[in-house]
Amino acid sequence: MKPDDIVFDDDLEFYIDFPSTGKEVCIAISDGLDASEEALSASYKEKISDFINNSEQWYGKAMHAAKKKALSESFDSFSDDDITLMCIYVLFEQNEKELYGLSFHFNFEGEHGCGIKLNTNDFQILEVGDADVAFS
Repeated sequence: MKPDDIVFDDDLEFYIDFPSTGKEVCIAISDGLDASEEALSASYKEKISDFINNSEQWYGKAMHAAKKKALSESFDSFSDDDITLMCIYVLFEQNEKELYGLSFHFNFEGEHGCGIKLNTNDFQILEVGDADVAFS
């Protein structure tokens, strides 16, 4: 993905074929950010495209965290195919450090799913919880 490929629609979203899975994933910018109403700088778009292009460095960690959450809630009969990355939320302003939220759908539990927040400092996972963690 190139920075020029990042074009948010009126709903502050766009869709990609996610490199780590080949499945369609939504990229959304939080409407609570000033960036949602600003012209996005080339460096901001480059940060987002780099995050997506480097998914092999963080996707495995995020899947592991999602599986761990499912196991902690007594779901013990599932496969990787039962956990789907649905959306990557951009949670940082153009002049701030990067912060992303990941929203996963659990096929075996449709109500809460899993939300994960991570930064790009070694792709450290900062918080894991229900899906709303990804965008709050």
